Amino acid sequence: MPNINAIVGLSATAISKGKSATQEDLDTTKEIFSYIGFVATLEEKYMDAVTAFSGSGPAYVLQFYEAFLLAGLKIGLPRDAISQLALYTITGTAKLLEELEKHPAWLRDLVITPGGVTIDAVHVMEERGFKAILMSAIYEAYKKSKDISELLNNE
Repeated sequence: MPNINAIVGLSATAISKGKSATQEDLDTTKEIFSYIGFVATLEEKYMDAVTAFSGSGPAYVLQFYEAFLLAGLKIGLPRDAISQLALYTITGTAKLLEELEKHPAWLRDLVITPGGVTIDAVHVMEERGFKAILMSAIYEAYKKSKDISELLNNE
């Protein structure tokens, strides 16, 4: 289950060993998919969750990115500046997560100052259920993936 980020060599792909596959088959599959990004080997029972999580994940990130761009416009930033500001903010933050291997809350707290502007924004996100919305959306995608899998397995 790769995702569309394979287009730029940064897919988050999960593979599983089928019932009749050998370890050599699994190793070969992992090697092939490693050319398009990260590969996780998981049990088959996790594939519906992977579909909902990282398979659909680029859509969630793009939803956030689009909202980020609209927020930039709302606060009056020039249209030609917001795209690069947003991209570097997102990719730089992803790089911090990758290289520092710290919990996102730990890194977020480096940005928040007591009584500052960031805590007010984070408070609104918490109050409006930003995390809960994302978790619920992914859970609904997971349930739909399971339903589709069950239909396909019963044919």
